[in-house]
Amino acid sequence: MLNLLRKELSELMNKQMLISLIVSFFMIVMVGSVMTTLISNEMGESGTLHIIDQDQTPFTQSLRERLEEKGYTIKTGNDFDTLADTDGWTEAVVLPAGMTAAFENHESVELPVYSALKSTSMVKMTMSSNTSAAAVESMLDEMLAEQYLGDDLEFMRDPIKEMPYTRANGKTVQASAMSIASSVAMFDQFMPLVLFLLVVLTAQTIIAAICSEKLDKTLETLLSSPVPRSQIIGAKMLAALIVAVIYAAVYGLSFVVSLVSSGSSMTGQMDVSSTLTDMVKAREAVQTLGLDIPGYGWFGVILQLCLTLGIALTAAIILGALTEDAKNAQSASLPIMLCTMIPYMLSMVSDIRGMDGAVKWVIMAIPFTHTFAATSCLRFHDYALFWGGFIYQAVFLGGMIWLALKLYSSDILFVHSRKYRKKKGQPAED
Repeated sequence: MLNLLRKELSELMNKQMLISLIVSFFMIVMVGSVMTTLISNEMGESGTLHIIDQDQTPFTQSLRERLEEKGYTIKTGNDFDTLADTDGWTEAVVLPAGMTAAFENHESVELPVYSALKSTSMVKMTMSSNTSAAAVESMLDEMLAEQYLGDDLEFMRDPIKEMPYTRANGKTVQASAMSIASSVAMFDQFMPLVLFLLVVLTAQTIIAAICSEKLDKTLETLLSSPVPRSQIIGAKMLAALIVAVIYAAVYGLSFVVSLVSSGSSMTGQMDVSSTLTDMVKAREAVQTLGLDIPGYGWFGVILQLCLTLGIALTAAIILGALTEDAKNAQSASLPIMLCTMIPYMLSMVSDIRGMDGAVKWVIMAIPFTHTFAATSCLRFHDYALFWGGFIYQAVFLGGMIWLALKLYSSDILFVHSRKYRKKKGQPAED
């Protein structure tokens, strides 16, 4: 029993596994550090309130002072659109002219609440929800309760009503940022998940297939045949791409079915007319803000997806050829999985386009990153980054194909295979 255990461990715990573990450790630590920084930045902004005081009364002055006493930092200005473009304001609440007089007349007040939409990530939207509006409304409720304590006044049941405004691509509309993001985020959140699964599954499939060919010696026979090596690589990539398309079709169909079934079950629990009205308003806001992706944009997204799959499959062909046996096939696909997982996780919690410093360019050096950020680039008109990423992926794929052709045109695979058989105590064929 111990001898068998020692044998299995010696086969599984090899140099390749050690290198994969070391690389995985440092990459996961890096991702964790980046995500912590991003979350800290989002949480750090929660202590700063952006207020546009158009009322300018002792009541609003007292409101700001009491907010500062609670530990908030108050930033003031006159025009959100200008401040969003020049000073990077992402949210603000307006104290409208006549607000104090309205409260004195026992009337409700509508507070304009502004948000700058820069990403369709629902996680980021939830994390960076309008802190200013929540803090100001809470303090106003507290001050009004103190002022009219014991009075049975009708307006005190709902003294403050939000009037949401959203700014994106240099335009502002009267609509909720969350509703706008929700109307476009379904595909933007679903595509990264499908892409992640496609890359990982197809890479593991092709690596396992090549390992099997090496073990039964069909790969050496195939490489010894008069068939051009480019056709061999092309056939392998095309076969894996067809499998990837089948995976994508199944995932897409299951996603649509789940949406239809969940929508059917919820129809009886909601006001359908109100829901449809909100959806129409959100779609109109999306079109006004220029967040729709044009037809040529979708064509570019599909091309980027194909380039990403091509890079992953070519890398899998190279790694599969250098993998010793089928037991190490899963660890061989680890570099591809990590390079896919890093931009996928970051795209869920932040906007990769808005990252700063050297970390951004390290992340952008991973070719898969550009596909995860593709729809965001198009929605927010960052065409330079979109087409730059497209060109970068095309060049990267060309380099990977050249490397694969050089590898399969050399004797490295034969030598590698013979060394492996000699190591295992099997006769090395000449």
